[in-house]
Amino acid sequence: MKRRSIFPNGFQFLFILGVSLSYFVSCLSIISPGEVGLMWRPYSTGLSQKPLESRVQTYMPWNSVYVYSIQWTSHQEKVEVLTRDDLTITVSAAIILRPVQNEIYELEMEIGRDYYDKVVKPQFRTAIRNILSAYNMVSISKETPNVSAQIKKSLAEKLKDKHVEIDDVIIDDVEYSPSILKAIESKLTKQQEQEQMKFEINIAKRDAEIQQISADGRAKAVLIEAEAQAKAQRMISESLTPKYIQLKAMENPNNKLIFVPNGKDGLPIIVNPDGK
Repeated sequence: MKRRSIFPNGFQFLFILGVSLSYFVSCLSIISPGEVGLMWRPYSTGLSQKPLESRVQTYMPWNSVYVYSIQWTSHQEKVEVLTRDDLTITVSAAIILRPVQNEIYELEMEIGRDYYDKVVKPQFRTAIRNILSAYNMVSISKETPNVSAQIKKSLAEKLKDKHVEIDDVIIDDVEYSPSILKAIESKLTKQQEQEQMKFEINIAKRDAEIQQISADGRAKAVLIEAEAQAKAQRMISESLTPKYIQLKAMENPNNKLIFVPNGKDGLPIIVNPDGK
């Protein structure tokens, strides 16, 4: 007895074609620019050390292609940190890194494509805590460039043989608890009040200095004037001899003079008969 197919001839053809296409498509990998692939041949040569080119790669269905991005990628972590002055803050930091292109084979063999979660992330979080624990809370916001550089240096040492390279570490944000924020606000208010008081005191000191300088100037001017007057009086007193006075009296045309002989020092005595 002849067996009948459960599929009509047309459906049989389409089914076989679909299975064949899906089988063929499963043996394609597209390696885009900025990516590197490694061929995995479990039944022959194993993992290839030579990276695959950026293009469509075809391979047998029992083989595989491992694709790595070699572009810079950013990963962000949020970490609670206990500062040097025993205060807890939350720090958001980002690290920018990528695999070393000519070490993709070693990276796959030793760590795998989840290298960030396995190796980088734990070291990154630990470095954030260790570096920031050496700083007081109030100084962290001012020292973020230095903190970032120290974290990057620490990670570079820890990840030296892990086949990744670090471009930068960035401190994105520092979050403080409400109680700390209130304390900071209170401290800033007091500092502003102290600065205002210092400013007012300096203004008052300058005003007092100006007044003192002005008073000293006036006193000096009065002293100079008095000394000048005293000097002038001394000079006049020294120059007013009796002969000089008599001469001036004789030269005065308004005086009515009577010359009386036998005056003091052999000079005539000048008399104003009108009493004027």
